[in-house]
Amino acid sequence: MDINKTLYRVSKEIIETDIVNPLLIGIPRRGDHLAKRISSNLDSFNYSHDLDTVNYKPFRDDLENEGDKSSLTINPTGRDVVLIDDVVFTGRTLRASLEAVIFSGRAKSISVACLIDRGHRELPISPKFIGKNIPTSESEYVSVYLEEVDGKDEVVVS
Repeated sequence: MDINKTLYRVSKEIIETDIVNPLLIGIPRRGDHLAKRISSNLDSFNYSHDLDTVNYKPFRDDLENEGDKSSLTINPTGRDVVLIDDVVFTGRTLRASLEAVIFSGRAKSISVACLIDRGHRELPISPKFIGKNIPTSESEYVSVYLEEVDGKDEVVVS
């Protein structure tokens, strides 16, 4: 899988929607880097947008005392928000990220973009922009390696 080519296609899909002046929000750790790459693609098309990151950990329902809830750097009120992550699995990280956005302001809309959708959702959350669907069993792992973090771009199912 060519990650840059896939992100280029996802970037084009974002442009082709009715989203006006979106706020891209990367979900740490690899979602941040993917959001920066998508932002760079959007810049090359002169497509107006802003870029931020989300601290979802205080909003997790399976972690205890992960710090104080904080607002986003850029207020999402009235904005079309696109949450960006590397792999969507159960949906629990997305739920916590949604809560963090809502805590920060009332967005006009919130959609999700991901590099890999592997299924097995525990919550009714689905990405709007999907790089690739990879059906997996619950016992398999999907690992995304990015140049910025791992020194290579690769998706591995094991």
